[in-house]
Amino acid sequence: MSLSLPLQSFLSIATVGWADGWMRKTEIAGLLRAAEACGLSDADRAAVGEAAKQGVDLDSVDLGGLDPRERALTYAIASWLAKLDGVTNAEEMKQLALLGRRLDLPQRQLDLAASAAMDVAVLPEGHRPEKFDFDALAARLREKLPSLK
Repeated sequence: MSLSLPLQSFLSIATVGWADGWMRKTEIAGLLRAAEACGLSDADRAAVGEAAKQGVDLDSVDLGGLDPRERALTYAIASWLAKLDGVTNAEEMKQLALLGRRLDLPQRQLDLAASAAMDVAVLPEGHRPEKFDFDALAARLREKLPSLK
């Protein structure tokens, strides 16, 4: 499972961070670091940064072109982002569930993707955006969801 995602994934992840009406600095830093780790271009990272500042509507994001591996990685990163600031409120959980439905993966795969992200987040300093190991996340997803190529 390579570590790459398109811009659309990160725009959809931003909707989770914005569910409560704004994104904290740690959430923005985490989102941008994930975008960099997943190979987004400078221009696409700038678009993600703008979405982090202004917000984006999930209905405006086309996720139809994502393959199952990209869908699982998108959900894993969104799950991590929702918990990054230590407070996951009802709005974020509702938006994460909505994103999960839009990603159109079985609930079991969504749960395993979220679990993979938490496995990495609990590593030493893994909860900090600058220390989260995205390569370890990709490896963990391969272990938990080996059928996704």
